[in-house]
Amino acid sequence: FGGSSAWLGNIPDKGIGNIFGKLGLSILRVGIVDLCKNQKWGNYRCIGQEALTAQKASKYGVKIFASPSTSPISFKTNYNEVMGELREDKYNDYVEYLQSAVDELNKVGVNLYAISLQSEPDFSPPYISIKWSPKQIAAFLKSYSRKIKGPKIMAPECVHFVPEYNDAILNNPDVAKGVDIIAWHMYGMQLVSQTKAQKMGKSAWMTEKTNDGNDWKSFMETAKDIHDCMTIANYNAYVYFWFKDPKYVSIVDNNYEITSRGYILGQYAKYIRPGYFRINATENPTT
Repeated sequence: FGGSSAWLGNIPDKGIGNIFGKLGLSILRVGIVDLCKNQKWGNYRCIGQEALTAQKASKYGVKIFASPSTSPISFKTNYNEVMGELREDKYNDYVEYLQSAVDELNKVGVNLYAISLQSEPDFSPPYISIKWSPKQIAAFLKSYSRKIKGPKIMAPECVHFVPEYNDAILNNPDVAKGVDIIAWHMYGMQLVSQTKAQKMGKSAWMTEKTNDGNDWKSFMETAKDIHDCMTIANYNAYVYFWFKDPKYVSIVDNNYEITSRGYILGQYAKYIRPGYFRINATENPTT
């Protein structure tokens, strides 16, 4: 069980202690969202200040993974941070870009557990983003992803489970070899069992869900989401987005104190530890 520090920069020690100590979260999702400058790429998105958050969180033994929001604009078909696609002649450069995130964390003593190919490649938002078709993701996983040294490879992190992406990855053995963790977000979807991926030796993670709202109805929706992720989808991990939200009650408040939603997530995180197995049970028992 985990959460995301994307866009939050360097989380103070108090927040780190509450999130990973008191609540017992064991996964940190960092975003590749800070703006950095590179002699070769120009302005590009990097981990930046979140590297300090990862450094502090790693002392709690958590698994850390990174999700990019876009590629450097010089790699894109539209030369813009919003939308566009990754140019085919830039696939090797994209490997170098993702490797830079791995190396950036290594510099502060953090070994990245996994790196995602792209966050929400199927989505068309008006903010920082990039589109990947199932065919494009399959091509990258087949021929390029294993050039990234160190972390496990995660894909596709779509907005929700999309059969076309799932099939493009898992139905071709040469493509499937290029990924270790099958990941999905949980927006506007019916949960689908991830047993196909797991039978192929892959882990299956739910890597982003936000519950809008500031009342107990919303908090209990989070509890139900976690329950359903385990009992219906058979996910190996549940990651909430994000730790602190300026609009809705999230895991901690603006002072990094634990919220009601945070305590709900902690009820799972503290007592279902990494490596535990779920015993099969009736989903909705009547007795």
